[in-house]
Amino acid sequence: MAKLISKRYAVALFELAKETDKIDIFNKEVELIFTSIKEDKDFLTVLNHPRISGEEKFNLFKEIYKDNISEEILGLIAIIVKKNREEEILEILETFLELVREYKGITTAYIYSAMPLSEKQISDIKQNLAKNLNKEIIVEASVKPELIGGILINVDGKVIDNSIKKSLEDIKKSLINN
Repeated sequence: MAKLISKRYAVALFELAKETDKIDIFNKEVELIFTSIKEDKDFLTVLNHPRISGEEKFNLFKEIYKDNISEEILGLIAIIVKKNREEEILEILETFLELVREYKGITTAYIYSAMPLSEKQISDIKQNLAKNLNKEIIVEASVKPELIGGILINVDGKVIDNSIKKSLEDIKKSLINN
């Protein structure tokens, strides 16, 4: 149920952004709020505290972001607080950011390797994925030593596994089945 509610708020904001031609502005503002709330657990605790009134929560938002967010985003925050949906705020904002990335043809590729990849290797992978998927790619690379060697890429729900670990598992299955 919460996911559905979050999606409704995010879609409404996204439609407003398209209608007013403010997708980039709203995206920047929502990213700012999302990042700051996600990184500051105390702020999230205050937002979810039942003894702090909605008016106090809204005034806190106004004070913190007064020079950095538009009236439309402030209006969204007002509605979220008025409807006691503070617990869903991160999900609402994240869903909006996903809608913007989808609209702009941007996707995130998660690249895992046994050892750190060089900037050139990451750049080459990024270019190859962008060409094949016809999308702008944001790369999040991390190290997973258990892969032994090679790489594993997860993008748009697809997994490309060229790791030594996977190869060894395939050989093991082949030997067991024969």
